[in-house]
Amino acid sequence: MWRQPVVTILMLIIAVILTLPVQAQQKPFTQEQVSNMVRDGFGDESGAKLIEQRGIDFAPSEDFYQTLKAAGASEAFLNALRAAKPPEPASAKKPLNQVQVFALLVGQVPSHRVTMLVQERGIDFDPTDDYLQEVRLAGGEDELITALKSAKVTKPATVDPAAEARQAEVRQHVARGAELYQKRHYKEAEQEFRAALRLDSQNAGVYLSLAQVLGRQERWDDAVSAAREAVRLNPDNDVAHVILGFALGNKGDWDGAIVEYREALRLNANLATTHYDLGNMLGKKDDWDGAIAEYREALRLNPNDDGAHANLGVALGNKGARDSAITEFHESLRLNPKNEDAHVNLGLALEHKGDWNGAIAEERAALRLGPNSALAHSFLGFALGKKGDLDGEIAEYREALRLNPNDVDAHVLLGGALVNKGDWDGVIVEERAALRLNPNDALAHTSLGMALKMKGDRRGALEEYRAAYMLDPKNALYEQNYERLLDQVNK
Repeated sequence: MWRQPVVTILMLIIAVILTLPVQAQQKPFTQEQVSNMVRDGFGDESGAKLIEQRGIDFAPSEDFYQTLKAAGASEAFLNALRAAKPPEPASAKKPLNQVQVFALLVGQVPSHRVTMLVQERGIDFDPTDDYLQEVRLAGGEDELITALKSAKVTKPATVDPAAEARQAEVRQHVARGAELYQKRHYKEAEQEFRAALRLDSQNAGVYLSLAQVLGRQERWDDAVSAAREAVRLNPDNDVAHVILGFALGNKGDWDGAIVEYREALRLNANLATTHYDLGNMLGKKDDWDGAIAEYREALRLNPNDDGAHANLGVALGNKGARDSAITEFHESLRLNPKNEDAHVNLGLALEHKGDWNGAIAEERAALRLGPNSALAHSFLGFALGKKGDLDGEIAEYREALRLNPNDVDAHVLLGGALVNKGDWDGVIVEERAALRLNPNDALAHTSLGMALKMKGDRRGALEEYRAAYMLDPKNALYEQNYERLLDQVNK
């Protein structure tokens, strides 16, 4: 009864769309409009024809296709969507200039991808031997040098000699800055990029290089400002959005980073490392489903990324899919046996499975690669304790705390191990250290209460038991500890 009027109205809307002027008719669909078409029952051949006619203004992810399919989109509709391509920015096919090549290299764009851009877009200058040498010094590989030599050259129709001379000076500063960047002389590289900007304050590529070198100095506020200027000057530059996202993420602005990474992927959906970075930011916000989707897309684009396999394992582990997590950690280590983090997290996953020997082996492998991993020492201590090696457990926790005195869990676990040694003074020291760092750790309050009770301080113990119970009132042990001691104190 309700369906027919809706269909009638929508058919009228489609009729209106089909009679719009050509200019309006050609406006591509947004992602929201495509979703609404499927929701309203037009995820079929009629919707597919509209997609073919108008195109889309976004790059659909694999998750988006799956969402549409689950909502009832037909294969014809999905195939039309896959065949559609978002319109390229007006600047997408402009030939690269000399400064842009350096900016891409400083922006950590792989030399191979810069090569592809040179081949696709050409260049607007004749590369001299001196220029090619500067590109080499900036990190350009032989493949890029060859591409520059054979690139299609499309020079501007008119050339202002004064502007050309100024740009030559800009290029010299940028080339020198790129070389210094490769040598990790970041402060000196910054000075060169700033000198270039004094000559050309509207050069997005130089702002991009400046943002990157500021990030290397961990001057994140300044890096964000420079990257924002690059985005303002060239909003269609996916690399600029990536670098801004990276700087925002390092400032702790995870929401801002997510926005920038998503904009970069709207402009270029094939950035594997950006899917990976977006997954990391979503993980920071405990959006594990979102993180898993991004890591999987990164691996679709680059199946041999050991870091993406390792981080996918972490995300799966946080969703409780431990067997799948272990599979990803093993694949990461197959690709790169020296991935320290993968060993650490595989050890933790094996601990959750009760495989103490396997966990010990992985944490020791991690420590051979990086002896200063506080997490590996802490996880190793826990596994040794489960195997009955109390002295080994305590030694590992102490080493973890030497490396990271602010590790709350290591303080709590060391206190727990000292309980088993009967070292009540040691327990008090460790649990109080944990509570200074995190006053809301119920387990630390409980262990401290136990130690105070054993030392004869029943009222102090009662306060700690009460604190644990108030923090976790559903924990039967905490309730029992508090009520029993309360009865004893009141007698």
